[in-house]
Amino acid sequence: MDEIELVRRCLEGENWAFDELVRRYRDRVYGMAFHLLGDRDLAEDLAQEAFLRAFERLTMFDPSKGSFSTWLMTLTTRLCLNALKKRTSEQQWISEQLDDSFELAEASENLTPEEEWWAMERRAFVRRVLSTLHPMQRAVLLLRYGEEMSIHEIAQTLQVPVGTVKAWLFRGREALRRKLKEVGLL
Repeated sequence: MDEIELVRRCLEGENWAFDELVRRYRDRVYGMAFHLLGDRDLAEDLAQEAFLRAFERLTMFDPSKGSFSTWLMTLTTRLCLNALKKRTSEQQWISEQLDDSFELAEASENLTPEEEWWAMERRAFVRRVLSTLHPMQRAVLLLRYGEEMSIHEIAQTLQVPVGTVKAWLFRGREALRRKLKEVGLL
């Protein structure tokens, strides 16, 4: 069953349909929240908040303006960016981020132990570099490469002009590239 049909059924009072939407998108929502916030507990709380808000505002979803998943990721991103604004200072947040242990994706079975170690190191370093970027640059990079959204979808999600998205994307990529070159990972 496609997401539009699930939304329709949910609006008709069939709560199982929303449970199915949660099942389909919970990993993506949590992943976006975790990558933006760097805090597992806060990401979990915000993921729950995103689904609660989506349920409460489901009547506001307009399928003619995009997919449910894009609408949900927009809602999630906004919640996360608002949470970042509430932090006492960006520097304190970065320090906490760097001290956290990062959950690394499983390495490919084809890698030797040494290659696996280097791959894990590179992923951890990229996460640390991402944590030092301006929150909007980090959000744009995660939406573009993590969620595979188009530039136009990101602009809609963040409610900024396309040119702004392109600038943040360029600056974020350049910052990542520069840092990776500095340590010889690129």
